[in-house]
Amino acid sequence: FDDMPTSLAGSTLAVSQATPTDVTAAGFSALSYTQIKGVKVVGEVGTQYATSTRNYIGLARPYQAMSGLAELSLQVELIRIADAGQDMLRAMVGLESACSYRATRPDGSLIYFTAQVNGLMNGSFTSGSIAEQKCNMAVLSKVIEVD
Repeated sequence: FDDMPTSLAGSTLAVSQATPTDVTAAGFSALSYTQIKGVKVVGEVGTQYATSTRNYIGLARPYQAMSGLAELSLQVELIRIADAGQDMLRAMVGLESACSYRATRPDGSLIYFTAQVNGLMNGSFTSGSIAEQKCNMAVLSKVIEVD
């Protein structure tokens, strides 16, 4: 990391209907992606592990041990426009199959993950509102970051 903060203005999010055979940076980069235009906000995404209490006989106290990847959901806010990437998201709502996603920061660094789209909500319907949608995703894979 640099010693200066990085602005994320100009970041992009892209989707691939394929998933990698190998969940690595190389596996994800081999896929073909379609940019999702009109992205307003992408929520937090990263790697988090679930824990479970371990209490073995003879231990002075129980402890929390990592027991696999934790459930992770991601919310993406969109300004609704005619766009192939948004159409792909809308088509995936509620399907069992996962898609791959690539977030690209302005400095060229990447974040890859697979997720299922499990919700799509329309924004408010007032005369002063812009047509918006909020997409909820269940992140299924490990999150891969490439600097």
